[in-house]
Amino acid sequence: MNDSTSLIELLNGIRRLGTQSLAQLSFKKIVCLTALSYVAFSQAAFPEKPIRIVVPFAPGGAADSAVRLMAPNLQKRLGQPVLIENRAGAGATIGTAYVGTSTPDGYTLLMGSASNAIGNAIQNKMPYVFERDFIPVMLVADVPGVVVVPTKLPVKNMQELIAYAKANEGQLNYGSPGYGTSVHLAGELFQSMTGTTMIHAAYKGAAPAITDLLGMRLQLMFPALAAVQPHIQAGTLRALAVTTRKRTALAPDLPTVSESGLADFEVGGWIGIFAPKGTPSDVLNTLTRAISETMKEEELRQGLSKIGIEAMPGSSQALRERVESDSRRWEKVIKSRKMELQ
Repeated sequence: MNDSTSLIELLNGIRRLGTQSLAQLSFKKIVCLTALSYVAFSQAAFPEKPIRIVVPFAPGGAADSAVRLMAPNLQKRLGQPVLIENRAGAGATIGTAYVGTSTPDGYTLLMGSASNAIGNAIQNKMPYVFERDFIPVMLVADVPGVVVVPTKLPVKNMQELIAYAKANEGQLNYGSPGYGTSVHLAGELFQSMTGTTMIHAAYKGAAPAITDLLGMRLQLMFPALAAVQPHIQAGTLRALAVTTRKRTALAPDLPTVSESGLADFEVGGWIGIFAPKGTPSDVLNTLTRAISETMKEEELRQGLSKIGIEAMPGSSQALRERVESDSRRWEKVIKSRKMELQ
């Protein structure tokens, strides 16, 4: 029997006893009733203050763009403001660690991505073990990656890019939102499969890296389609291929890297919401319902699609499986590339 049930039974009993009998209740029973009332109503009150969703990257990336589109509908369903907070740095570690050490009450959440599944495999002294210290709340969307170059670079497809990289061995710079992120490892996988060498430049988010890509200080990048869609549409960046296993409905004319000559090349991105370990199950259930209903909004789904994000809501188990799969897969790439642990 839970506390709420006990309270209801006590209240019903009081009604049956009547006012006179109420006065005869022992002090102990009154104290018990008061305590149960506090527990029941405090549990039922969630949320009773603003909820923060931390994005562990600088503004402008896929996770940041998605959660900002979700926030208005989410706060309508929760009845409280939903605040977005960017805490960038160290390949998503700073923001993730902040959430991991926060009170597990549902008021501080993480907008996680594939980069979170990689962290423990590439960083020696992590303040958390992601699979142990975070609870998957809900998978939100798939985020296809894309290979992009500045339009001024004399490269129009993947074959030309590979030839250009070989002709300029060790001279091409490619950027990422941080060391050990999925965007970084996409570049490592490319080098491994093509036998080329490039220089990696790590930033605190996708946006500053894209700025340097536009300025030709970088020559190549493997970002989320969502992060570069406006620049592709404006003609300032050229998309060569998507990094997913299959073509995406968000850019159906773009071939995959795999069908462009690098068989089995695949880097699939995703975003999902996580809570610190220890968050009560009733709180998680409330959050799941609100997120699920939010993701059904057609206007939101279309808004995500326009910026290169495919709404793909899934259960906590589906999100857990994504984390586990990516963690094992990228651990192998990191070892084969003999990447330096940070």
